[in-house]
Amino acid sequence: MDDRTPERLSIARELHDGIAQDLVALGYSIDVLLADSVISQPVREGLRGSRFQIDELISKVRNEILKLRDTDEHFTQDSLKKLVLQICPTIECTFDVADLVISSSDSSELSAIVTEILRNIQAHSRATHIVIKTYMLNNKTCLEISDDGTGGAVMKDGHWGLAGVKERIENLSGSFAMDNKFGTKITILL
Repeated sequence: MDDRTPERLSIARELHDGIAQDLVALGYSIDVLLADSVISQPVREGLRGSRFQIDELISKVRNEILKLRDTDEHFTQDSLKKLVLQICPTIECTFDVADLVISSSDSSELSAIVTEILRNIQAHSRATHIVIKTYMLNNKTCLEISDDGTGGAVMKDGHWGLAGVKERIENLSGSFAMDNKFGTKITILL
């Protein structure tokens, strides 16, 4: 089955022709500034840091474009482990992962959900350990992601990461629960 719906292809084109091209142009503008011999060393270092961040953003946008265009993306144990290594390389992770029963049409959504959760852990939690579990519960797949970070994740007005996670899960007719007693534990049932 071809998962490349017209909507997915349209979004991929918009990302490529819009944000991706704008980021490339911004990178070139910084390159021009870096070539100016008059700028001071501290300014040059700041510009280089910004240029590296732009390159990372371009890479992320290109990965999202590929995901939208990919017909064979399946969310597997290996892809789950790969996401953790890419997004949280400095955080220890324990996996208790059974075979995932995820339809190919839901795989890209689940990948986006897990990616957002892991990015939040990396950016905000100050966690040193992540535990990821999957198991079957009442003929549904349960995915738990917990961390030992401080503060606990909460949904806030004007912050759209967790709200987007919840919306994606609801669009898959799944449920979402979050516990903040010791770090953060997010449970997804699909």
